[in-house]
Amino acid sequence: MKNSSTRTMTAKRIAVAVAAVCATMSAPSFAAGTDMKALMDLLLKKGVITQQEYDQNIQAAAENEAFKEKRLADDVKNLNNIAIKNKDTGSVMKSGLGMQSTDGETTVQLTGRVHMDYRSYAGDTTGAFTTDTQTNALEVRRARLGVRGQLFKDWKYEIVGNYGAADSATAPSGMSSTSTEIDVGYIDYAKNPAASVRLGKFKMPFSLEQLTSSNNIDFMERSVTNQTEGEFVPAKETGAMIFGSPVSGMSYGFALSRGRTSTSTKTATFDKPDYIGRVTANIPKVFLGRDDFVLHTGIGLSKGEIAGLTTSALGRNEIRTSAAFYTANAALTGPVNRTRIGYEGAVAYKAFKVQGEMFNYQYDGVNASNEIDSNYIQAVYNLTGENHNYSNSAGTFGWIKPNVAFDKGGMGAIQVGIRASSLKAPDVTPKLTTSFATNDYSSITYGVTWFLNDNARLMLNYTEIDYGGIGVGATNSRFLKERAMMMRGQLSF
Repeated sequence: MKNSSTRTMTAKRIAVAVAAVCATMSAPSFAAGTDMKALMDLLLKKGVITQQEYDQNIQAAAENEAFKEKRLADDVKNLNNIAIKNKDTGSVMKSGLGMQSTDGETTVQLTGRVHMDYRSYAGDTTGAFTTDTQTNALEVRRARLGVRGQLFKDWKYEIVGNYGAADSATAPSGMSSTSTEIDVGYIDYAKNPAASVRLGKFKMPFSLEQLTSSNNIDFMERSVTNQTEGEFVPAKETGAMIFGSPVSGMSYGFALSRGRTSTSTKTATFDKPDYIGRVTANIPKVFLGRDDFVLHTGIGLSKGEIAGLTTSALGRNEIRTSAAFYTANAALTGPVNRTRIGYEGAVAYKAFKVQGEMFNYQYDGVNASNEIDSNYIQAVYNLTGENHNYSNSAGTFGWIKPNVAFDKGGMGAIQVGIRASSLKAPDVTPKLTTSFATNDYSSITYGVTWFLNDNARLMLNYTEIDYGGIGVGATNSRFLKERAMMMRGQLSF
């Protein structure tokens, strides 16, 4: 009896094993459970297995099927999470080509810009001013390439090269820059957005127009004050800065600057740093929490010591034909205390924006003093309805993003604008010598800009300059007034 019972048990196990193998080899997988149950039903009907054994095997098969489905679901979920986490790794980022680590804390992003300009000139050469030697220009106004990003989340960096070539009468390069140099190069410790630290060469915290990227300014050239970078307006200089946004809508920056290194500004004898600061607020954001319009206010201050101020004419105009339209009455003997103050304001509501700044410059030398006043006011309107992009953390305006890009079947964004600017030096007597420098400069610029997409725009500007009745420029090229039609094709990323 024992041997018979043993043989019966063995036969049952073999039958169950055969049934399991057959079910496992069945395809597709959803049919395996059905085949297994059919075999179990047959074995139960033939009396090969008991009802209890039948129930146990059916339950075991169901549990195995549920386990497999859960395992498959968990694997799919894990793979999906990995894909989401690494979706930007090595991919095109929001504003350029770049890569980032799997944890997102280290990034490197390629940046660049090319501004290609054409300028056509005309000038009033009445009376004694009979020579017009200005030549229409076609040039690469800017060509820059660089990288920016972050290291381990809290450290930011940017380094950009400005590429140019030396010009000569026999071999013009068609480049506005005459040398290849580092445009900016700095590192930030930015763990706390309310108080970050920057070291290197960067734009000093002064002037809304100057701090607006050349990619985003409303006209091809900045106003007359911002043309004389480093002298009238602190620009890209070497130094250290603490900056941040303590609350949304407010920004500040305080810097120590080495200033320009030419002998007219800093020398071994007069080597003290410039102290530069700027504070801004977007009133509706700070006090009302509103984002539907911008009321920007700000003030900038710069104080420092320079070696002196020569009688050489200073000041580049807005059409880039002259880098000299006024001179001091007398050379200022150093040390010369230079104080620069800027007041800025802007209102932006939907497609409309008005922006302006007033500047005052005081030079106090050992032997004399000079005071200069300058300002600009401009208005722009986006005909296609786009809003103006304002940064509440930096206190600056950015790119106009088209509602529908031109390459996506839309019109892109079209903007029109007008700007008036002036520079007056009441302490300076107009020069009637060969330099023919003036102390009364004013200009008006009209502009049309077409934003094709998020990276390209075309610009057309017309500028007329009035030198207050005094000619300006080199001995063989003097004008009472100048006019220029300027065009630009721009690509940036």
